[in-house]
Amino acid sequence: MLFAALAAVLGLAAPDTPPDPFAPPLPRPMTVEIVRDPITDDLRVQATLRDQDRRLTLACDPHDFEFIRVTFTSNRWLVRGNFITRERPLLYRFDDARPVRLIWIVKDREARLAGRNRVGDFLRGLVDADEVVFRTRDVESTRILLRFRIVGAREAVDQLLRQCGENELHNRIFNPPQ
Repeated sequence: MLFAALAAVLGLAAPDTPPDPFAPPLPRPMTVEIVRDPITDDLRVQATLRDQDRRLTLACDPHDFEFIRVTFTSNRWLVRGNFITRERPLLYRFDDARPVRLIWIVKDREARLAGRNRVGDFLRGLVDADEVVFRTRDVESTRILLRFRIVGAREAVDQLLRQCGENELHNRIFNPPQ
């Protein structure tokens, strides 16, 4: 007891502070999964970032779609897009950069970005950012923010682009002209 009091007076002992039970757990680093088709040897590559109950996914699968897809999922049902195309404008922002408004394809709890230029711009922002925030509305028309803390995206995007054979985009992102 005397030693503890003396240590506290001299500043030798730091007070014990329990972890905040309401603080969200840290996101896991973005992981890359590569699956080779046993018949055709075609690759399906997927990079996934999980932050709490949300997921941000980058994927390439030449049999299902032409280019890389960016998809995020929410724990809430998202407001539907156009009845036929399911397209709906969403806002997103990397760190303190200017917000970007783009058309996403929205279905249930998922939104997907497609198109070579739009996906390329998104990946350029993703590799150097610490966070991306999406603003949309849920099915009750309540405005919601979906925040993803980004960990390990640079390495995952590098691996994804190399495995998918996207050399031109890889060079634009990782070796920009000087």
